[in-house]
Amino acid sequence: MKRCAIYARYSSDLQSPTSIADQVRVCEVFAERQGWSVVARFEDAALSGFGVEHRPGYRALVAAAVQTPPPFDLILVEDVSRLTRDLSEVLRLYHRLRLRGVDLVGVSDGISTVNQSGKVTLTVKGLVNELYLDDLRGKTHRGLEAGVARGMSAGGRLFGYRTVSVPGAAPAGKRDAPVRSEIDERKAEIVRRIFQEYAEGRSLKTIAHQLNVEGVPFPAKDTKRGPTRRGWAVSTIYTILLNEKYVGRWIWNKTRFLKDPDSGRRRPIARPPEEWIRQERPELRIVNDGLWRAVQLRFEQIRGAFGGPRRPPRGGARPIYSHYLLTGLLRCAGCGARMRAQTMVRRKGGHVYRAVWYRCSFSADKGPAVCGHRVWYRQDRLEGTLVAKFREAMTGPVVDALTRSVNVHLDVAERAHDERTRELKAEILKLEREAGNLVRSLAGGESFSVRTELQSIEAALQGLRVELSELEHRAGVNLPRVSPGWIRARLEHLDGLLREDAQRARLEILKHLDGDLTIRALPGEVKRGAGHAFEISGRIKHDSLLAMNQEAACGRLVAGAGFEPATFGL
Repeated sequence: MKRCAIYARYSSDLQSPTSIADQVRVCEVFAERQGWSVVARFEDAALSGFGVEHRPGYRALVAAAVQTPPPFDLILVEDVSRLTRDLSEVLRLYHRLRLRGVDLVGVSDGISTVNQSGKVTLTVKGLVNELYLDDLRGKTHRGLEAGVARGMSAGGRLFGYRTVSVPGAAPAGKRDAPVRSEIDERKAEIVRRIFQEYAEGRSLKTIAHQLNVEGVPFPAKDTKRGPTRRGWAVSTIYTILLNEKYVGRWIWNKTRFLKDPDSGRRRPIARPPEEWIRQERPELRIVNDGLWRAVQLRFEQIRGAFGGPRRPPRGGARPIYSHYLLTGLLRCAGCGARMRAQTMVRRKGGHVYRAVWYRCSFSADKGPAVCGHRVWYRQDRLEGTLVAKFREAMTGPVVDALTRSVNVHLDVAERAHDERTRELKAEILKLEREAGNLVRSLAGGESFSVRTELQSIEAALQGLRVELSELEHRAGVNLPRVSPGWIRARLEHLDGLLREDAQRARLEILKHLDGDLTIRALPGEVKRGAGHAFEISGRIKHDSLLAMNQEAACGRLVAGAGFEPATFGL
């Protein structure tokens, strides 16, 4: 009897939660009809099918499927689109399952990798699913563009405004009813205060800290996990002061959002200016022209004198392109903000001393009223401690598993090489026979079409023979298998490997982490040069090699980190 695992998903919170139960029931009925036994069930509720990092149920399913041996023989879904709507992820999943001997079956669409043609139908279905998303995205954008042209809101919140339903535009209570923006006077007064105080000479940080001390309501973006912001930040003040909407100039369609195939998160991509939609909305003016010009003039004066302030990186660009290993990986345990890497420079006796420190971004930008985590951590000691803990997690069983994994990939590469060689030889033999038949046809009389076909076959044969020659040349080169000693030798140089390419190293570390790492300072006396004690904690993904030694890898990591207030006058 075959063992099967069921996966169910629905993509929007507008859909009925019973969709999960309905999908599971359809799969269970199908399994019973086939005489299969259901041994596991996985689900993701109200989560998009594009990307995988944001879907814990899908990740747990794949982690179980790639175990040796896998706990089930096939994966059963109501429709393959429930697994993913990304074609590249479909093919990646297919190859991973094939390597473990796990099949994939879709009940309603009839797709089954048990059959020889399963890969073809799965690829076609994956392409159709991805094109469906593209078509849906285009139609949604056209609808929003038409609404903007009529003065409606295209979504998104802007501090100082609220959205209200348009009377008579749609039945009352309908969730997708058209809405328009109007001024929220209570919040508009806060916006005017920010403009006025900056025009009078106060700094961005001073304004943010004072607003937080007074407990002034701040722009908060609500998500399923609750508000994503705590208090006013320098970047928030800066963004408000540069937003032309506050003087009645509304611009829409400046950016589009695409999902990162690795993280599954949406990333903003700038559109060319000719695609922007500009509107004059005097009824939505909050700040007068004189105050706007005064603020922009001060920005220009500061840029001319000091080269700043500059616009902060958009979205998640800093964690992606940062040269510091822990950027985007490490959060403050107190407030949840990301820890920021900051370079400090000190000149003494003709020498320039540079050091990089990590600090809580909320504590720096929003002040102690939002977060009291004011400890600075030296880069070399913080990163060195974390890397040492990862190295300690590489115990004998983990090294052995890593050795087997590398050797399995080498075996797969060799088998693919041999299989391609056989395919080339068979194709060459077939074309040589066809060419021989065409030559015999030409012997009976000249034919332009036959000669053209013969030339085409000869060109194809030449390309295949070149490829076969290259494969046969490499056939004599045996790929050496790695040993546990070789793996340990590479791990001894882990620090250097991570420093060589911090961006790539960060992506590799993310593959093993289930969420971010968090850090908090431990109480105790700080001695000069001894460093401040801290604790880092995190979780390892189910399908990670480190999960074999999760207690060692995910336990409490406590060590010293640099904190020398006298060095930089902190």
